[in-house]
This record gives sequence, C-alpha cells and structure tokens, in this order.
Amino acid sequence: MRVLVTGALGFVGVNIVRQQAERGQQVVALARREPDPDSVRFLGDAGAEVEWVRGDVTDRPLMAELVGEVGITHILHAAAFTATPEQEAAQPARLFDVNAGGTLNLLEAAREGGVQRLVFVSSSGVYGAAPPEPLKREDAPLTIRNLYAVCKETSERLCRRYSELCGFDAVVGRLGTAYGPMERTTRSRHGMSAVYSAAHAALADRRLTVHGAEIARDFCHVVDVADAYIALLFADVLCHGVYNVAADGAFPLSDALHALADARPAFSWTEAEAGDAELVQVPANARAGLDISRLKEDTGWRPRFDLSAGATAYLDWLENGWGHV
Repeated sequence: MRVLVTGALGFVGVNIVRQQAERGQQVVALARREPDPDSVRFLGDAGAEVEWVRGDVTDRPLMAELVGEVGITHILHAAAFTATPEQEAAQPARLFDVNAGGTLNLLEAAREGGVQRLVFVSSSGVYGAAPPEPLKREDAPLTIRNLYAVCKETSERLCRRYSELCGFDAVVGRLGTAYGPMERTTRSRHGMSAVYSAAHAALADRRLTVHGAEIARDFCHVVDVADAYIALLFADVLCHGVYNVAADGAFPLSDALHALADARPAFSWTEAEAGDAELVQVPANARAGLDISRLKEDTGWRPRFDLSAGATAYLDWLENGWGHV
C-alpha cells in the first residue's frame, strides 16, 4: 500500500501523516511548500517514512502524474481552503477551485491511476447550526449557507458519482470541530477553534473572558480524527459512502474551560457580554452532536477523548515545548 495525503502540512493532514508513518505505512505527502521546522519536529522519527512532494491540488496534470508514477493505492484528500467571510467575498473563485476543483482533480487521478480507495475530508458544517441534540445522522437534511459548504457538498456528490461510474471507493468523512496538536494559522487556515484560544490562555496563566461558554459544538480531538480517517482508508468493507467523524456527541465549551482551570490553577475564566469578551460563541457557532454509529460499526473505531480529557491532553502537549504553535 502507498498512501497519498493532500494538504499534508495542514492541521488535520499533518496528524494523519504522522499516524500513518508511525504505523510503518509508506506516505507520499503533498503540500504547497516545503515542510517547516515544526512539522519536521512533530513527525520525529516517523518522518523517515514520508516522501514530501510540492504541488497544488488545482493542478490536474500534476495530480494524475503523481498518482500514476509512484503507484498510489489510497488517497486521503485533506487539502482545503478554510476561508474567513472576508476571504470568501474576496476570493470566491479560488475557494471553489481548491475545495471543489481539487476534489475533482484527485478523483480523476484516482480513476486513471487505479486507486483502490479515496477518502475525502468533508465538514459537519454542511448540517448548519443546530442544537446539541438530536444527533445528526448522515442522512439528515443539509443546510448550505456559505461557499465553503457549497464546495463540500459538491465534492461529496462528485465522490458518490465517481464511485458509481469508476469502480473504486470514494468515501466521505464529515469532520466535526477539530482541535489539538498542530492547530495553527497557515495560508489556508485562519480561524482557530475556541479550544485553541482557551488552551493558549491557560498556558499563559491569564484570565479569559468568554461569551457563550454553554454553547455546544461537535468538538473532537485531532488524534481521534486522524485515527478515524485512517480507519476509513483501510477498512476491508465499507457499507456506506458517507460517515460522520467526530467525538460521541456535542459538548459545551465550558467543559474544556473547567478542565483547563483544574489543570492550570493560575488560569481562570469569567462570563462577559459579547462586546467585552475575548472569546465569543454565538448560537450560529452551535453544532449538533454527530451520530457516529456507522463509523463504529464499519471500522471498529472509537474516540478516546471527550472534551474535558481532550482539552487537558492538548494543554499537556503545549506545555511540553509546543506553546509557540
């Protein structure tokens, strides 16, 4: 087996690359730039199993050449442009080219190169804002409110149709709100999770003002996320085309805040009005918990972290020489 990971220097991508390489799998890691020192350090000894390739998923001939020439058997497509509202307004064509056009190019490369399975990293954002319960199943109606979600839905439809036409698996994993090691600002990622902001405030032992601490989201630790996508990539048989990838439910941000305060007594947080708060959550930030029954049944995967344990584990990682990330 030889695995191509796109978006390999992204938050989710680099965690997937690390887990795959630690398991001794041959990984071809595609990114638009050379690995930076933090990424190299994060991979550690497992980096010896990784072949880095510079390129852009919008380059269809390059994707076909890459998949065909190096004998790729599986693709984990994590490359994405997670635009802010301002970037969406300023660069809509670029957003679509990367997030939908890139998926088409990888599917074409998979078709031409005889790839066994492609797993596409979609988003729970296609469900829209929702209360924590009932849990969202994969067959729930979608609520598409921005161009990013349009691109994800388009890519999901492309995956389904290519699977029907071309005889290989093109599987969708709808990702919840990831947080954890290697979450950072990059050229393609500008909005950090609320857990990121809270953990860095805790690391600095400072008081944090929060609005909307009880608003829940589908927070999930990136170690669990990477493990789940690898499970989808190599499962012997998958009975569905779409899977939710998240923790087992939606959790209020306060779960993380209380856990961080317990772990770091010099850190504190207080509720504040939206205009006075450093960290703001509003009802539009709410996400329903995701029903992950399909994923459990078809792969045997289980999440290891709830939000309290995950936030504490993330803080431990930051304290261990990663506070600058």
